[in-house]
Amino acid sequence: MGKLPAIILTVVTLSACGEWKNDIYKVEDRGEEGDSESRITTPDGQLYNMNFDFWSREGSNEFCYASDATDAEKRVWGSPNSTTAFLGKPTCVPERDFVAAAGPGKTAVKLQTRMVNALIAKKLASGCLFTGQMGNISISTMNASLKWGVPFTLRPKSMEGYACYKPVAVSNAQPPYEHRLGETDNAHVFVILCDWTEQFTVDPALSSFVDPDNDPAIIGYGKVTFDHTMSGYEQFSVSIEYRNDRIPKYLVIVASSSALGDCFTGGDGSTLYLDEFRFTY
Repeated sequence: MGKLPAIILTVVTLSACGEWKNDIYKVEDRGEEGDSESRITTPDGQLYNMNFDFWSREGSNEFCYASDATDAEKRVWGSPNSTTAFLGKPTCVPERDFVAAAGPGKTAVKLQTRMVNALIAKKLASGCLFTGQMGNISISTMNASLKWGVPFTLRPKSMEGYACYKPVAVSNAQPPYEHRLGETDNAHVFVILCDWTEQFTVDPALSSFVDPDNDPAIIGYGKVTFDHTMSGYEQFSVSIEYRNDRIPKYLVIVASSSALGDCFTGGDGSTLYLDEFRFTY
């Protein structure tokens, strides 16, 4: 198969000296048609299924991709459902009745923090959706690693979307967050653009976490926190702050119904609805 044509995005911005200029973002080589990035990035710079309309069911689990998705598209959005759904408590599911954008086939995503029992382990599982895939999984201990990141070489200005958060009080807290018990839970969505040489493996069992403030490979970063009860969807925008002029290699988007869920801290029942993500340039 031949190579796909380069994608060119022209963005009008205000320069540091106060003059308007055109910024050209060009991906010179989109690779063969089967390459991951060429298959998961749309011509206008969006990521596959950012509106969360496509879902497929396999057994007890539902995945955030269409029934006819390519292998590359299937690897865009991941969730811990491969552990929690197996135990009868999925934490990331499609929401077809309560959506931000109405219309045939329109779907949102519902993330819910839940207490999960597995053999000798009982742990809090935050509702989570992220770009990447699940790694190693231990059902008996309820520990799992996550492989964060999908190929992406553009530099969006921000990511917009719609959210509705319905938090409960923090009911489970692990050190050093015991002081959060009884406080209202909070959720977050964040975006990382980086030039890691490969996906980053997040593994709570090994205390392996991304450090967004100090990781030298991070090129751009932005986060929004939700800390109040919403009666309906509210529009939000994650402004991406760039630290240098390098071209990204990976994009990470993470949404969690309990922001401290990776530390097993949050409220059993906190629920975050998300819909219609979109990058602006």
